Order: sequence, then C-alpha cells, then structure tokens
Amino acid sequence: MNLMNENFDAFDDYAMKFDFNEEAIRRKYEHSYRVMELGDKIVYSLGLEEDDSFLACMIGLLHDIGRFEQWTKYKTFKDFESVDHSDIAINLLFNDNYIKKFNLEEKDYELVKTAILNHNKHEIDKSIKDEHILLHSKIIRDADKIDILYQLSNPKIIRMDESDDEISDSVINEFKNHKSIGYENIRNDNDRVISSISLIFDLNFDYSKKLIIQKEYLERMYEYLENKKLFKEYFDEAIKYLKGSEK
Repeated sequence: MNLMNENFDAFDDYAMKFDFNEEAIRRKYEHSYRVMELGDKIVYSLGLEEDDSFLACMIGLLHDIGRFEQWTKYKTFKDFESVDHSDIAINLLFNDNYIKKFNLEEKDYELVKTAILNHNKHEIDKSIKDEHILLHSKIIRDADKIDILYQLSNPKIIRMDESDDEISDSVINEFKNHKSIGYENIRNDNDRVISSISLIFDLNFDYSKKLIIQKEYLERMYEYLENKKLFKEYFDEAIKYLKGSEK
C-alpha cells in the first residue's frame, strides 16, 4: 500500500498545480480516484492477480490526467472542440517522462500507455493483439463509463441538458442497433442524452452491467429529465438490454 500512497502523492502533486476553485477541476480529480477504485473492483470480479489490480488502479488514476491541462487551456472537456485529452496524458507521462514519478515497472509502460490512449475512443484499436493489454483497455473503459453514468445520475454533479430538437435519425439507428453513439453523430442536446444512455452498449464485463442495474443509474438519470415521454423508450430499452445481459 505504501507504493500506492506514493503514487497518490505523485498524482496529487500534479493535480494541485491547477485551480481547485474551479468545479470542473475538482470533478475530474474526484472522478480519477473513483475510476481507480472501480477498476480494482472489476479486477476482483474477474478473479485476477494482485499485479493486475495494481495496474488497473494505476491506469484508472492516470487515465484522465490530461483533463487538467485541457480544461485550463480550453475551458472545455469536449475533445473535438479542443484536443484529445488522452494525447495530453501520453505527452505528459511518456514524452515528458512524468511517468517516472510513479512506482511502475518499465515493462508495463506500453500496457499503461495503450490503455490510456484507448479509454476514450469510440472503440478499442483493432490492431491490439496482446491479450493482457486488451484486457486492461477494456477494464479502464468499463470503469470510466460506470463513473460517467454515476455522475449523470446525479444532477448536482452533471446535469443533462434537453432541447426542443428531434433526436437525429443516425442516433436513433445506432441506438436501436445497440451501438454506442459517437460524437460525430450528435447534433443537439437530445442526441447527447441518447448518446449517454448508449454507453451501456459498450460495456465488457458482467460486473459493470450488474453494478449499473444495482445502483439504478439509468433510472435516476431518467427521473430528473423533463421530457420523459421523448426519452422513455430509450431508457426502457437500455434497462432491458442490461438485465438481459446478466448471467
């Protein structure tokens, strides 16, 4: 645990350089620690070894380290309006060698780097052949999505905006085919709501699906939406999908 405490210190030393008076900075800091814990729980659910727990925790802690610089420079977390935050993370950690601040073996650098690069992409790079790297790429993607849904289920953290727009046909088609919706298809706030729900279609592990059901994140998201009639069928379908995926 001393190793992890030192890693916490190294992460905090970097994060504390930014303005914690800004809610967005605080939110990403808290998100990083929650994703770290979720990664550890996924590893436990899979019956993996302690080394995998350590790696999942490190990837979870570091996956959004690029968000601090992104927000400070651009005042947005939208990658398509600024820069890819995973690229900022890789530049800091591996080009500027901030990774040396952490207790991590060099043999694991490529795994950590690849998992971070793939955590926020629409899908995992199909060229990845190493099963261990692929496993950790899936773990961080699930952990990240679980916490995003947690935040969206609590309007005090993130409140979903609605509009008078129709949901785009491309978004409807992707959703009906049980696919997560890429930002390139999003045209308005209502599309963004459907895109948020569609995160569940890209989950990899039973633990992730069961946790979302148990915590009722989708139900809580739906609860505070105003235009319930517009969104009901999508939430119903997503909940049915999750429950049908249980083993």
